[in-house]
Amino acid sequence: MSSSARTSPGRRPAPDGYGRPERGYAPPRPERPAPAPDPARRASGPSGRRASAAPVPPSAGRRTAARQASDPGGRLLAGAPSWLPAAAVLGGPMLAAIVGKFAGGYHGPAFVVLTIAAAALATAAATANGRWWVVTSLPPVAWLVATVAELAWHDPAYPDTKAKLVGVVHATTNVFPVILAALAVMGLVIAAAVVRGRQSGGGARRV
Repeated sequence: MSSSARTSPGRRPAPDGYGRPERGYAPPRPERPAPAPDPARRASGPSGRRASAAPVPPSAGRRTAARQASDPGGRLLAGAPSWLPAAAVLGGPMLAAIVGKFAGGYHGPAFVVLTIAAAALATAAATANGRWWVVTSLPPVAWLVATVAELAWHDPAYPDTKAKLVGVVHATTNVFPVILAALAVMGLVIAAAVVRGRQSGGGARRV
């Protein structure tokens, strides 16, 4: 037998012994390795669409609902419009001076009560990041309104610059206790908002 018949795997010896291939005989093809499974196809359903995300557990849904129940900006007055803090800080002392003028005195009890109420409203409607400008803006606004009211509505009017400087000192003396009271009330409102935020956060974690 020849060496080609021993080394050729694709030929079988014919009856005559010469190792010629038979007619219609095809050499066996090497088997191909099976392809690795595609994780994307594994995640997809029978129709070829990707499977939906894992269902959200009920505890996560309740936690989300609890967070949405409290104001996302940390407002004590939940649902307040964004323009309310600025309107209360700027317009509150002005309205207080106008009402106070017709109620017996632009630096009287009406001015005190309405200014403090406007400060509390502005702080309760402000977000946690917006309280700093509410607290820092109220004192100069209240002082400016009180000074303008003193110079414009004082009877008799201040005749000269020296007299107007005396009026500025008089307005500052009258508005300073109001500013201190307003700042104290604003501090109480901020403390209440912080406590409420901690309680709502702790309740959401316990769910």
